[in-house]
Amino acid sequence: MQQSRRCSTKLLASTAEPAVPAPTTAPHLDMASTNAQERLLDAPFEDFATSYNPHRICKPRIYAPEALLCKQSLYFAAMFEGPFKEGEEQSTTLEEIDGVVTPRSLQMLVQWVYVGRVVFGECAPDVSITTAIEFARLADMCRITGMEFVMAEHIRAIILANPAPLDPEWLGRAPDTNTYCLTSQHITSAVALPEGHPVRAILAAAAVEGCLRKYHYKFEREASRVPEFSVDLLKAVRAALESITIEFNATTFEDPISRLRFGLKRT
Repeated sequence: MQQSRRCSTKLLASTAEPAVPAPTTAPHLDMASTNAQERLLDAPFEDFATSYNPHRICKPRIYAPEALLCKQSLYFAAMFEGPFKEGEEQSTTLEEIDGVVTPRSLQMLVQWVYVGRVVFGECAPDVSITTAIEFARLADMCRITGMEFVMAEHIRAIILANPAPLDPEWLGRAPDTNTYCLTSQHITSAVALPEGHPVRAILAAAAVEGCLRKYHYKFEREASRVPEFSVDLLKAVRAALESITIEFNATTFEDPISRLRFGLKRT
């Protein structure tokens, strides 16, 4: 269940153009300015947002150009361009909602609005996945599109880069390898996204290998108690079963995450 906190973040829509380093006349200074811009564009979302927003978390205010906000978000377009006080004040206060409106998801929003991408810094795999889901949910709330597959592919890359350790019992790869860095909270948070959302689909796809190779697989409980995840997993399993081949009396399927083939046999 989403919980709104007392603390809030004020989002201010500026009519000014996005700030960029001022041009210089000296060639070597021009190059330095260009390099600074390039470094900023490649900066993690926390650093990027901070560079455009002088206020820190103790005074949580986030600035973003009104034109960019309204162009990319029907939510903010209705808010700032409609007959509401937000349009007059050019600001709105967003109450924090666990898993949706958080300081870091708003920082990601700022970077996405400015440059159309999000750069993740180094952090634990499960935290990075949590962050991606938060941003997907904030974007859905604000009716911002275009980032759904980007976040899904980010999660898929994390899953592939952080497999479970080899398991002697399975003579190598364990069936729950793809879900090693996923948590139950990831599942329950992602199902708040619309049905068919790529982030929901990628989490379900991660559970397919375990579901088809092991009786008591990770997230078996969620599959029986979270209806939305049950539907997503069923769709993912159906898609995997379409890849079945039979060769030399061995029935195999293609895992949708790793694209490797495994025997269709639960143990």
